[in-house]
Parts: sequence; C-alpha cells; structure tokens
Amino acid sequence: MSTDQPNSEATKPQASEDEAALYQEALAGRALVPVSPARMKRDEKKVKRGFWPKVRSTIGKVPFMEDAVAGYFCATDRKTPVWVRATLMGALAYFVVPADMIPDFVAGLGFTDDATVILAALRAISGHMKEEHRARAKDTLSESDEPDSDEWESAERETFSTE
Repeated sequence: MSTDQPNSEATKPQASEDEAALYQEALAGRALVPVSPARMKRDEKKVKRGFWPKVRSTIGKVPFMEDAVAGYFCATDRKTPVWVRATLMGALAYFVVPADMIPDFVAGLGFTDDATVILAALRAISGHMKEEHRARAKDTLSESDEPDSDEWESAERETFSTE
C-alpha cells in the first residue's frame, strides 16, 4: 500500500460558512428552492458591482426603489439567514442586469418585470426584513437629493465591509 496518495479527506475543499448554512437550511426545509452557493456568489458579485449605479440611474423612475434598497440592506446584513440573502441577491441581480424579460428601456413596461421579481422575493422573505433595513433605505434615499451623494457611497462601503 502506497503512502504517496493524499488522504481523500484532506483534499476535499472546505465548505464556506455560507455554503454550510445553505445546506443546513435546505435540509431543514426552510429554503424555498435549492440554492447554489456558486450562483449566490455570482449574484452577489453582480449586485456589489451594479446596485448603486442602477439606483442612481433609475431614481425617480421606479416606484419600488425604497423596497429594493431595503432588500439590499437586508441581503448584505450578516445577521440575515443565508437562504434569505440568497433569495434577495437573486432578485437584486435581476434588477441590476439590463438584459431581462422586458428590457428596462421599454417605456411604461421596462421595470414591471423587475418590480415583480423584487416584490415576490420580498414577500417570500417578509418575516426577515427588519425595520432597521427599511429605515436605513428610507434615510439613504431621503437624505440624498443628489444621486452621487456621499451617503450612498458610505452605504455601499458599510454593507460589504464585513466580508
């Protein structure tokens, strides 16, 4: 028997804390749909890169902006259960990506699919949306009349600073 072969346990990649939590949520039946950790990371990357620019470009054009920003704060809160964060990241990634079922530039209809996805996600996780997330969204949007406000920049830095 050769000792040159690595121990199979030692070569297995370690699951991240989020991946382990997603697996536990799925086993417990709390996750609405199976969530892929790789998909969650892709969605999070899209949201991290594009959320605030999308907010800036659509402020005043979409009636669900406060809900979207509250969802963002909930999704980036490390106290929020992982399956809830995954659900919100998926919905927010859909909002951020310009190529969706109804392109955003279509007058009168462009954001209806985005609103539907975000509001469905918020309804699915409603018990996990905290008043502090809603209050922070309201403050962020109301205190900054100018979309390039320092308030938005600090909100962006704070939410991802714990990772």
